[in-house]
Amino acid sequence: MGYMDILAMKESPVHGIDPRAKLIASLVYIVSVVSFGKYEISGMIPFVLFPVYLISAGDLPLFYILKKIIIVSPFAILIGIFNPFLDREIVLYLGSYAVSGGWVSFLSLMLRFILTVGTALALIACTGFNSICMALNRLGTPRVFAVQLLFLYRYLFVLVEEAARMSRARRLR
Repeated sequence: MGYMDILAMKESPVHGIDPRAKLIASLVYIVSVVSFGKYEISGMIPFVLFPVYLISAGDLPLFYILKKIIIVSPFAILIGIFNPFLDREIVLYLGSYAVSGGWVSFLSLMLRFILTVGTALALIACTGFNSICMALNRLGTPRVFAVQLLFLYRYLFVLVEEAARMSRARRLR
């Protein structure tokens, strides 16, 4: 996560946009992507353009963002993996192969996950977490909420450093 702060200090057209505008655009985008039906895949394809734009215009490393998405993807996979077993109704034929609604909903869920998490990561990498919290505060979010997010972000680093120190101490013994 510290590398995300370094990425937020870059100079690019996306980095220069007001954090409030980026935050609002990203929230509207995320709500739009999540509002699609469970069998909808083709309607979400144009939504790929927004995170691609943020990553390319923000000069962000694509493989770093993809690596972060892959790290958290087991949570989405665990949620959606049971769809093919629960929804066995055939909704699509690909040639002679019948595809159940569970597989279509699983793919839709994974696409929504990749789009929303990719956008959130690109937003943080283009804006910085401190600027996002300040933008939330300026947009009328209670100050206590913004401060709690900042504390959570700060102490996440402290916990990771402490865990690494304890692990190193254990290895040295």
